[in-house]
Amino acid sequence: MFKRKSIVIAVAIVLVAVFSLACLVACNPSGDNSVKNITVYVGQKTFGITTTETNLHGVLVKLYKEDKITAYETDDSGYGAFITKIDDLVQSNGNYYTVWHSLDKFEYKSVYNSANPEWNPSRSSAKTEEAGVFAVTTYKNTLLYFSGVGISSLPIVDGAVYAVLVG
Repeated sequence: MFKRKSIVIAVAIVLVAVFSLACLVACNPSGDNSVKNITVYVGQKTFGITTTETNLHGVLVKLYKEDKITAYETDDSGYGAFITKIDDLVQSNGNYYTVWHSLDKFEYKSVYNSANPEWNPSRSSAKTEEAGVFAVTTYKNTLLYFSGVGISSLPIVDGAVYAVLVG
């Protein structure tokens, strides 16, 4: 009888440990807990940030909680979170919140087809030439790409620059 209880207790301890580890991994699915130094622009405001956050949404939430920006509201969609209000930036007359970054990776860029002026939803690197050119801007002397993914899917990379603008 004692042996059976010991086995049941041992199995219970192992299960608790496995579930605890699963919860920790779920909180940080990329597993990247490294410290990253980034620059974030919210309109004209500039923030030099050291963070372990894994995506831009987490960084913006932190800026709001630390009262560095006056407002931050999002809605969730099938594509992740999108900004509905941020700081003192105002959307008007066809000008909307736009998210830009310095990540030079195809999967995070939005492409513009100059032959047919519509945003091309293709994300396949095999279709890069067909897609046309990447939507870019220069902001505060930094080349930035228009984000092709939402803020909750845009990864934080050490040394990168991110900008939330109206345009």
